[in-house]
Amino acid sequence: MLNLDHAFFAPAWRRYLTVAICVLWGLFELSTGAVIWGVIFLGLAALAQWQFMRVDWSKYDGGH
Repeated sequence: MLNLDHAFFAPAWRRYLTVAICVLWGLFELSTGAVIWGVIFLGLAALAQWQFMRVDWSKYDGGH
């Protein structure tokens, strides 16, 4: 569904921030009673984390 294998996400902090924002927004939605949106954003966070773990980020490192 999402193609997160992109050079933009090569720095680790961008990957962590992407997942953290999705988790935080999902928790916010749950706290306001929007269960469907909360589950969607938490699911997106889980999907992003899973895809980030599968990518070989060294290929964007210039081969080092």
